[in-house]
Amino acid sequence: MGPAFAAVGAGVAALLESSMASRYQIAGAQLQIVLLFGIAITLVYGFEEGMAWAFVGGLFLDFLAMRPMGSTVFGLLIAMAATDLAVPLLSRSRYPGVIGAVLVLTPVFLVISNVVTGLLRPPAPSIQLTALVAAGIVNAAMAALIAPLVIGLKRRAEQRERVVWWR
Repeated sequence: MGPAFAAVGAGVAALLESSMASRYQIAGAQLQIVLLFGIAITLVYGFEEGMAWAFVGGLFLDFLAMRPMGSTVFGLLIAMAATDLAVPLLSRSRYPGVIGAVLVLTPVFLVISNVVTGLLRPPAPSIQLTALVAAGIVNAAMAALIAPLVIGLKRRAEQRERVVWWR
């Protein structure tokens, strides 16, 4: 995939998240499209692509949602770093690994993002535990749909890169 393609994809995902996904909520939880794809890309493609995705996607989200610059970037970078640390545990089973990582890291990302935004902006209402659990479940369900797409793209790229040595 490469970091440049990840950066472009993160920009598109941030645009979708801030324009369309922000209007719809499921059980009081909003889809975190940049986080979902970032975790999937980090698990499937690797650390560099995940970090490029987190940095560019976070900057786009901060800019488009008019948040303090760096608040979303910081949360996404922490989530991608935690995902990369969990790669040895999750790499054998990518599909359930993506879903599990999203389920665990969505509340972590939301708390970090809320704290950092709160430190950089005047006080905001606190997040309730039920909202964190609902966000984790909704995002994990979306990850169940997104993970096969990312894994399929990776497999297709691997098949194209294979060199036939006898020709």
